[in-house]
Amino acid sequence: MSNMLNIKWKSLSKERSDIYKALAIILIVWHNYMHLLPGPYENEFSYHEGRFQLLFDLMLSAPENSLQYLLSFFGHYGVQIFIFLSAYGLSKKYQHNTPIYGVFIWERLSKIYPAFIIAMIIWPLSAFYSYGLLGPIKVIYWNLDSILLKLTLLSNFVPGQSLSPVGPWWFIPFIAQFYVIFPLLLKVNIRYGAKSLLLIAMISVLLNYFFDLWGIFNLNFTVIGHLPVLCLGMYLAGKEDTPKISLLAVITILAIYVLGNLYPLLWWLNNLSFLILMMVFLQVAAEHIKLGSNSRRYLNFIAGISMYLFLVNGFLRQPFIDLALRYNSWVVTLVCCLIFFILCILVALVVGKAERYFLSQPKLFNSTLFIKFKGLFMPQKQSR
Repeated sequence: MSNMLNIKWKSLSKERSDIYKALAIILIVWHNYMHLLPGPYENEFSYHEGRFQLLFDLMLSAPENSLQYLLSFFGHYGVQIFIFLSAYGLSKKYQHNTPIYGVFIWERLSKIYPAFIIAMIIWPLSAFYSYGLLGPIKVIYWNLDSILLKLTLLSNFVPGQSLSPVGPWWFIPFIAQFYVIFPLLLKVNIRYGAKSLLLIAMISVLLNYFFDLWGIFNLNFTVIGHLPVLCLGMYLAGKEDTPKISLLAVITILAIYVLGNLYPLLWWLNNLSFLILMMVFLQVAAEHIKLGSNSRRYLNFIAGISMYLFLVNGFLRQPFIDLALRYNSWVVTLVCCLIFFILCILVALVVGKAERYFLSQPKLFNSTLFIKFKGLFMPQKQSR
């Protein structure tokens, strides 16, 4: 049986990575809309008994809502694709030349921080819908502590602050923390090899389990909770065509995932197991399904604005959720989801354009304050 399917891992090209990235952000945005509607809630940051069974019960009782239920329960795994691609891409880039720590941190943060600030500026405008003309002022006042904490990129280490003020923004502190530890992980991997990555992943799983068991802290909001997926990305970045996966291995991983939704002890492996299943599926699809030129251009376009889509979708969804709840129809739900996605694309383009304008301002980047701040990260000769 193991010979029926024998897939070789192939190094990801930029084009294929962009396709994966586009599909991931579509899953994420649609999930962030669907999971706030009545239906099964996902086991994303914590395990809750009965949610997996509820998914199938609801699909049997209301099959017309199956797409909504599936996206609600499984769509968040698109985040794991992003996490994997981040580790994979950086490891590929630096596998032959270890980055200078300060320069690396500066370059990575400069790619996310301007867009994050612009999204934060736009976000209060969405409060016009819920709170009227004074809505933006109200939400800033109510969430000022959370806003300032989120800007420090440490909010996911503060209980109750990870999903505030906008749920999907938990990812920004997480990815920044990954950038902070990546050079160290890379050095460990280069010096000690793949076994060190396996050890790090196992320690992460154990820390997650015991922190949850003792009620200390939810590490799934932090970089520590996602080290198994990050380590897998780093491991595969050093491989070309050697790792293989058989049908028996796929069935085993699928069984681990299913059991992880039924037994809390195995749930800690769910992100990793489902990611492997998704990567197998995506690789098979990429090899056997030739995308038309229009589809390829669309996915490349979505991949190019994926970060902006991630930043804006969380605060644009409420009006469409309210419409779907009002009409309680699967058709209306899907139509609202599509319109919501189009709006996200439009606002994402605005954020991208605003970011480019911001980064093109010479007065700002030539200011004494900015140069001194940059000098904290960059060697003197590079900060001139």
